[in-house]
Amino acid sequence: MTESVRGLRARPFTLVVCASCEATAGQVMDELRRAVRDCPHGVMISAGCLREVLDCAGRRGLHAVVQPCTVDRRPTGAAVRLGPLATESDAAAVGAWLRDGMPDGGALPRRLRAAAGRRHVAHLN
Repeated sequence: MTESVRGLRARPFTLVVCASCEATAGQVMDELRRAVRDCPHGVMISAGCLREVLDCAGRRGLHAVVQPCTVDRRPTGAAVRLGPLATESDAAAVGAWLRDGMPDGGALPRRLRAAAGRRHVAHLN
């Protein structure tokens, strides 16, 4: 692995996934777990319903929020709302984006970004 690839995967993040979503037991979660394991400072947290943070009502699939942070979990950027992740390929696209260091721009397909929920939360950490 080259230094540049290692540097990208070393970008810390906290990924919070909704444990209430239907897809939590399937291949979507497995793919996200693989991506987090590939990133030495990535952390995945399973939480209750994220409806206060993102608009997921009536949308089938896994919903999550990810925030870049320091190694000691201090936020360094805005949280990104994700979902619905309905297929393994959706989760693979998010996994590739995480491994690439969460670049801005079109790297993460727009269809995988969830809308804000009833209450805006500036930082999850």
